[in-house]
Amino acid sequence: MSLHDQESFLKSIHPFELLSPKELRKAVGSMDIAYYKKGTTLISPENLSEFLYLIIKGEVGEFHNDKLVKVYNNSNTFDADSLIYDKTEDTFTVLEELICFEMKKKDFKSLLDSNTEFKNYFIKDLANRIQSAKQKEYSTQMSGFMIARVSDSYLHEPCIVGANKPIMNALKEMEELKTNCILVSNDGKLGIVTDSILRRHIIYGNYDKFGPIGPIALSPIITIEHNDFLFNALLSFTKNSIKRIVVTKENRVIGILEQLDLLSYFANHTYLVAVQIKKATSIKELKLASQDFINIIKKLHDKGTKVEYIAKLISELNEKVYEKLYEMIVPTKLGKKACLIVMGSEGRKEQMLKTDQDNALIIANGENIEQYKAYMEEFTKTLIDFGFPRCEGNIMVSNEYWRKNLNSYKKEIDRWLEAPSGDDYMHLAIFFDAMSVAGNQELLTELKNMIFEKIKDRSVFMANFAKAALLFETPIGMFTNLISKNNHIDVKKGGIFPIVQGIRSMALENGIHVTNTNSRMRELKKLKVIDNSFCDALEEAFDTLLNLRLQERLRYFEHEEDSDNTIYIKNLNQLELELLKDSFKIINKFKDFLTHHFKLNMVQ
Repeated sequence: MSLHDQESFLKSIHPFELLSPKELRKAVGSMDIAYYKKGTTLISPENLSEFLYLIIKGEVGEFHNDKLVKVYNNSNTFDADSLIYDKTEDTFTVLEELICFEMKKKDFKSLLDSNTEFKNYFIKDLANRIQSAKQKEYSTQMSGFMIARVSDSYLHEPCIVGANKPIMNALKEMEELKTNCILVSNDGKLGIVTDSILRRHIIYGNYDKFGPIGPIALSPIITIEHNDFLFNALLSFTKNSIKRIVVTKENRVIGILEQLDLLSYFANHTYLVAVQIKKATSIKELKLASQDFINIIKKLHDKGTKVEYIAKLISELNEKVYEKLYEMIVPTKLGKKACLIVMGSEGRKEQMLKTDQDNALIIANGENIEQYKAYMEEFTKTLIDFGFPRCEGNIMVSNEYWRKNLNSYKKEIDRWLEAPSGDDYMHLAIFFDAMSVAGNQELLTELKNMIFEKIKDRSVFMANFAKAALLFETPIGMFTNLISKNNHIDVKKGGIFPIVQGIRSMALENGIHVTNTNSRMRELKKLKVIDNSFCDALEEAFDTLLNLRLQERLRYFEHEEDSDNTIYIKNLNQLELELLKDSFKIINKFKDFLTHHFKLNMVQ
């Protein structure tokens, strides 16, 4: 093999492609080719490694307490950990005669010192290892999209006046600064005055244009920190249907971010879709606005946006569709006396492509439930027309079980907790994820508080609730080989559901009100329920699985085919396969954690 061939071979293997040309030449120059017979022990606790091994041909087994735990073959490296930490608890033995490259310890450590990204891959923290691999996989797609900060965009100079300032004088100051709004300071609290506010009060409300500006200012204002991600500003614009946001630094206003400047930075029309939804005057117009979601998802995914952020953004848009449709179909008086909720993945803000409906209606006590029936049947039918399929389990507002008054839900929750049977654990799980999208939100809040109060000290119930996380086998073998059926793996059953259900169980146990799985993990980490490094690893595994599933679904969509929760592993490159294996290993550790935490081995 020539030096050029060696360089090409090495560059094709992650993370060696992260090396600079000079470092790559140095790596090739430091490697020798070696041969070992079957049965040769290369590394053991008593005989630490002096080389990083890179397999050209053959197989090596890693044994822990005489148990085979992993098999290394073509293009795999081992054992960096023993070189970095100068210790190992495992033994590495040749299973099939081995031809490999050997890099001396000092040369390997020299490369670690000279290249941070290369080093990050080999550190023992699995979360960082996965994150490093992802950065390589999607770095060409990022284009600054996800690392852009609010301060990277153009900020307009703020015009800040006192509450007693005459309106006309404040307008002159605004003109001099060439801004489009006025911030009003009143005893340390800020309000905002925009063109639309001025029109409403002065032209239509006959407010004195020489009067003080304070009484017409709208407060509280929506703000964002200057070092926050620009994508979070986009989320805020979309969620609140606003045209500008106040930028702060250490609680001090430093500028105004306009939505037009933000859109020019992102060059996509997410905000325009939100505006179309808001301005829709008919169901037909609303349907047209919702049909562009798939293009938004594809654009964001192509730019390397984390799936968590894509899901949150699409959920905000979906919420607006639900809310607008509810307002169009349900008479205002009735609408205010009920609460429309979405549950399951939609309630967790983890749904992107339009999947089964999971929604319900909570009606205030004393109201005639039957008068909502026709409206809710129309609501379900319209959503199906919009592309949201009918729920196979009939968990929809058109089903009277999911359309009842507050007291009836309380009785049902009592039954779920006191004498659960059949689908009751599932019903509680999806209801616990519920989020209000229209109507009287307090109705849902009252039921959620009831659940938290009644779940206290119910260790047996919580164990049975959490046990569902172990329902499906993790599709990875004892030698870290992927277990597939016709080269397909169900990543929802194998990985996504165990994380969602396990984290949901701990959130319920610890009184955590947020519904998003990632947000729940972060709250659990704050409460020290889960170790920081392990929680980070779990987040990375969750993101990997969601990303690979979305990638597969978009591939099906391009061919106008129906998709499910499986991925075709033949479509994955070598790095994606390694990410998948690492993620499943983390999930197995998480299942062990749940078993210990909830004492699941004691539950029949």
